[in-house]
Amino acid sequence: MSTFSGVPPTSITPTTGTYSASVESEITRTTWLDFACIILFLVGFLNIINGVAALRNSAYVADHVLFSSLHAWGWFFLIWGIIQLVAAFAVYRGVGWAVAVALFSVFFNAIAHLSAAKAAPIWSITIVVLDVLVIYGLVSQSSRPRAAS
Repeated sequence: MSTFSGVPPTSITPTTGTYSASVESEITRTTWLDFACIILFLVGFLNIINGVAALRNSAYVADHVLFSSLHAWGWFFLIWGIIQLVAAFAVYRGVGWAVAVALFSVFFNAIAHLSAAKAAPIWSITIVVLDVLVIYGLVSQSSRPRAAS
């Protein structure tokens, strides 16, 4: 005779709300990496919008760039935004080369926006702050290995 009570057995055990050190480390790591990927995706998308606006001579884009022409900056931000979107998706998927590409693109994106600070200072500072958050999320958590699944 079976003693099955109608409730399927599970491998989940009740906890007291605390996690082991490895689980806590994995939660922190994935939280910061996911946050960095989302912000990098957002910054890349905004760069694409700015690049297209500059190429189409939109009225909201100021023509006070540091060097070159507005069209050159438009192509730069369009291509740079696409690179950032690819890097964000690759980091999220865990591809090894993606963190280096993401760090490179975010670092130079911050420099590019600082050089455009004369035209739009608040926008440039906002993007630089987002870039710094992405750099922190990538650098502080990407070196930690994933917990064994």
